[in-house]
Amino acid sequence: MEERKLEMMREILVASLFAALGVIVPILFHLVGLGRVFLPMHLPILASGFFVSPIVAGAAGFVTPLVSSFLTGMPPLPIAIAMSIELATLASFASICYRFFGKMVQLQKGIGKIISVLSSTIAAIVARIFVDLILIATVIAPLLQLPAGAFGLASVLVGMPGIILQLTIVPAVVLAIEQVQRVKGLWTSER
Repeated sequence: MEERKLEMMREILVASLFAALGVIVPILFHLVGLGRVFLPMHLPILASGFFVSPIVAGAAGFVTPLVSSFLTGMPPLPIAIAMSIELATLASFASICYRFFGKMVQLQKGIGKIISVLSSTIAAIVARIFVDLILIATVIAPLLQLPAGAFGLASVLVGMPGIILQLTIVPAVVLAIEQVQRVKGLWTSER
C-alpha cells in the first residue's frame, strides 16, 4: 500500500514536471517566432506519456493548455479547451501504446526499445490527428462557418513541422532519459 502511494506521488510529480514544461516551452518558441507551427506544447506532453500511467498522462495533457491559457493567455480559451482534449489523447495514447508495444518487444534493448518508442509516438500522433480532425470538423469549422474537410486538412498541414519534431525529438529525449535512468537510477517508465 505504501509503495503504491509512493508510485502515485512519483507519477504526479513527473507529470507536473512535464506539464510545467508544457507551459514554458511554448513561451520559448514564441519568443523566437516559432510558435504554433511547431506545436511546442505537444512535445513535453507527448513525452510525459512514456513516463507515467495513461490516466496521469491524460490528466497532464488535459490541464496544461488550460493552465497555460490562464497564466500566459496562450492558447486563447476556446482553443485551450480543444487542445485539452487533443493533448489528453496524445499523452494517454502514448502511455497505453508504450506499455503495449513494450510487452510485444521482449528484449527492450537497443533496436527493440527504439521500435517501441517510435511506434508509440507514431500511434499517439495518429490518434491526436484523428481527434483533432473530429474536433475541427464537428465543432470549430461550423462555428467559423468554414468547410470542415478543408479546414481540418489545413490545420494538420500547418502543424506538419511540429509533427516532424514530435517524431524526432520526443523519441530521442525519451531514450536519453531512460539511458540516464539506467546509469544514474532516475525515474523511468519501466516497471
